[in-house]
Amino acid sequence: MNKHVFAALLAGAIAVPAQAALVDNPALIPAPSATIDFEAYDGFVTTGPEAVSPDVIFTGDTDSELGAFIANLGTNGLWGAGNKFVATEFFGELRFTFTGGQLSQGAGAFVNHYADDVLPFAVEVSAYGQNNEIIETHRLTIDTAEDSLNAGLFVGIVRPTADIRSISFKGVTVLDNFVHAAPVPEPGTWAMMAAGVAMMGALARRRSR
Repeated sequence: MNKHVFAALLAGAIAVPAQAALVDNPALIPAPSATIDFEAYDGFVTTGPEAVSPDVIFTGDTDSELGAFIANLGTNGLWGAGNKFVATEFFGELRFTFTGGQLSQGAGAFVNHYADDVLPFAVEVSAYGQNNEIIETHRLTIDTAEDSLNAGLFVGIVRPTADIRSISFKGVTVLDNFVHAAPVPEPGTWAMMAAGVAMMGALARRRSR
């Protein structure tokens, strides 16, 4: 791993509560998990909402593109060469929200940002909770070679319980292979389901009498 990237991750990890984790490996997203690779799109410019899978809705800032195939990252290299990904402006936001009020324990993506020798570009990844409040956020820089192709870093957030309603990436220029733990119904939905099952049981008992 690039020493600058590692230092940024280490600095971010120090600020993370003991129960949560900023992760740099998709294998650390809790199983069962799913991956969205955006290969089904072809230069689709949209701010969303767009269902990129049955469980995930995408939204983005102006000029966000699903299925992008070329991006110049300045001194961080190039992306393209056959694989499709998500792209946006230098300071744009890319957000992924779990459908139907579901919550996930962890999510992340392979990302990179534009870089040069003058301006301090960085990535900010944030997890939002049940009421759209920020429950965790991290900021880090990525440093890849100027002659690199499709280089970057997997950046994700894992929580002690499934409480992530959405996850956003700001300052990211390119993003690919979004990985998320299987979402589950929010606690209120579980309570309603349990109440419904109990009611059905009571009705069944009454009929048997």
